[in-house]
Amino acid sequence: MDEPSQPVSGDGAAEQPFSCPECDRTVGRANVLTGDFYFDYVKLISNSLVGSPEFRNTGLKDGPQKAIELRCDHCGAEFTLGVETNE
Repeated sequence: MDEPSQPVSGDGAAEQPFSCPECDRTVGRANVLTGDFYFDYVKLISNSLVGSPEFRNTGLKDGPQKAIELRCDHCGAEFTLGVETNE
């Protein structure tokens, strides 16, 4: 797959921050080129059997195909981060 020749989103950086929907503070970053996620100020609620973070299938046809459950370190709100996989 070819690398995009123009910025993918936002300010043009490959890593884009994401925020808690309740308190609007930045809690992590997503690399839009590689699909990697970095969680800074959240606790992972959903884990695989081996204890590592796991994006689970949502079963949705319209909307995010994978999601992970998180808890904000700042306000304690629990929320789901969904991602489009285009699978």
